[in-house]
Amino acid sequence: MSVAGALFLGAQGRLRSGWRAAIFVVVAVITIGLGGAAAELLLTGLAPLPGAYTLAVRWIGLTVGLFAAHVAVLAFFERFDWGYVGLARAQAAPAIIGRGLLLGGIPIALVSLALIALGWLSIVRVPGSALGNAGGLAIMFLAAALFEELLMRGYLLSVLREGIGTVAAVLLTSIVFGLLHLQNPGVEALSVTVVVVAGIFLAAVRLATGSLYAAWAAHAAWNMVMALLLHTAVSGTSIAAPGGWSVTDTGPDWATGGPWGPEGGAPAAGVLLVATWYLFRRRGSAPANVTIAQERGEPNG
Repeated sequence: MSVAGALFLGAQGRLRSGWRAAIFVVVAVITIGLGGAAAELLLTGLAPLPGAYTLAVRWIGLTVGLFAAHVAVLAFFERFDWGYVGLARAQAAPAIIGRGLLLGGIPIALVSLALIALGWLSIVRVPGSALGNAGGLAIMFLAAALFEELLMRGYLLSVLREGIGTVAAVLLTSIVFGLLHLQNPGVEALSVTVVVVAGIFLAAVRLATGSLYAAWAAHAAWNMVMALLLHTAVSGTSIAAPGGWSVTDTGPDWATGGPWGPEGGAPAAGVLLVATWYLFRRRGSAPANVTIAQERGEPNG
């Protein structure tokens, strides 16, 4: 093989993973743009929607666009099964999704309850109904979580694992995941660090279960506990949450996350690290764990 060929092709004559990742990024930029534009066109033809539902439509448009990028790359370039990105039908089993919901919801709930017990978070009554925009918020968080999981722990994580190994791929995608949150309100070094840790945790869910559905469920459950149960900020963004009650910050920012919300504090980072250690420790013996070759539908060895 020539030097130029070796630059682009691997030992088996396939395009190197880095180039395949770059192609996906280019395709995704185009399809996400189209999806976002389609959502805006749809919104202009609708009667004014409550804020949460408007955001939900926008996130759905972006997510559909990103999903289209996966369809294009898998069908016309890779020709792999959906299991390669953790989206095969078997990977959507209720038990797997349920495990993801528990892995995402329980840690942030425990952290928040501990902070409330310490008096560092306080529950206060506010006017309005607890139902309010709950439906729109739920749809929005489901779409936003799926978008971020497809972006960071879908095709990109899978293809990068082939080129640089699982550990490096997890670290790289998690660091990028953290950097994407630098534009959020109230961002600080600690909050971005916790987002990076959260990215590693979600990658651990994806790898331990073999399912991107599980990572999506964990991500959505984490956010919904904060927004729909606690009515607090999520990653620094205070969305018009339902009324009835709210959780206010009355403790040190290093613990409560300050304006970022409870997920931005050191306790949240600690519980995520414990959960990540547990998942990676069990990954080798988990029945749902699959090798890269198995994800592609290829025999091992």
